[in-house]
Amino acid sequence: MSSSLIKTRVLIISDTHLAALEEPGTNGRVAAFQTPLPVADILIHCGDLTCYGTLDEFTEAVEMLREIEAPVKLVIAGNHDLSLDREYVLGHLDRKHIDQQQGQKTWEQARQLWTAPDGLAAQAGITFLDEGHHQIDLPNGSRLQVYASPYTPEFCDWGFPYRKDEDRFNDQASSLLGAKNIAMESVRSFSHNDEPIDIMITHGPPYGRLDRTMRRQLVGCPHLLRAVMRARPLIHCFGHIHEASGAQIVQWSNEADQIASKQSTIKAWIDGDWKGGIADDGNAIRTLTPDLDLAKSHHAVHINIFDAGEDHVKRGQDTMLVNAAIMNLGGRPLNPPWLIDVPLRTAS
Repeated sequence: MSSSLIKTRVLIISDTHLAALEEPGTNGRVAAFQTPLPVADILIHCGDLTCYGTLDEFTEAVEMLREIEAPVKLVIAGNHDLSLDREYVLGHLDRKHIDQQQGQKTWEQARQLWTAPDGLAAQAGITFLDEGHHQIDLPNGSRLQVYASPYTPEFCDWGFPYRKDEDRFNDQASSLLGAKNIAMESVRSFSHNDEPIDIMITHGPPYGRLDRTMRRQLVGCPHLLRAVMRARPLIHCFGHIHEASGAQIVQWSNEADQIASKQSTIKAWIDGDWKGGIADDGNAIRTLTPDLDLAKSHHAVHINIFDAGEDHVKRGQDTMLVNAAIMNLGGRPLNPPWLIDVPLRTAS
């Protein structure tokens, strides 16, 4: 491993939905989401901090995040964090029996809590990420390149939605045939880019990857899968589908760029056109099986993708996918956090 790369420890959680970091054994709960969580260089929360996105709920979520020891804490919204989605708030005024001015104020108060320089989140050392690319220099001397997005395919009239035929992750040239391109800032490709993405943080999963519901349906986004195939980050972390919590390592094929830009309809892509972008005709995907008893005692699943070994991830060739939902399908915080050692480049 090059000496210019710095081992950086990343703690990833998602879909906490107001879960508290309780003392081990509290209320008879034996799970990994207990205090103290492992110390990390970066904490990432992939959205759904709350149940309905009220200011009181946001305050409670910030206090939970304050307890976690990490000098850099990155947070995105999820579909349950409703008052952070201005379009949602202004489109549902009748539900709250408020007018447009009151709705605008509700959104502004939520934004200030998370983004104001002197806001509650800032006081807790939290950085809220809007959709797009972000560069973050870390105290350990490394530099992190991130793409973030809270948006997910429309589902039961929750926040940050887009239609299933809409593509908000790729440029027009890379969009699937029949898709309406609505990308405000398309995901950067790995190839021909001096600053490739290290970690993608989205609330929802890509199609076919840790997105299977209890009814065996694959509900991830095909457009997001196409973008991940182009970006090929070290890690793509998300949540949203509680019952699909887990991690996989994908090995990309040598034709990943061509496959991710090759003309294909949405249906053909879902039906298998994506397979050529993954080695061994789509089969070079390894599901990680963590020791849950060890995760409970360490309060996280620890994976090392920095050092050469079974879990090593080669930049541009492999991506570790992590569904870090803490809540299980029954609404209990029983899924473990993920603690991952990654190689980041120096900031200089």
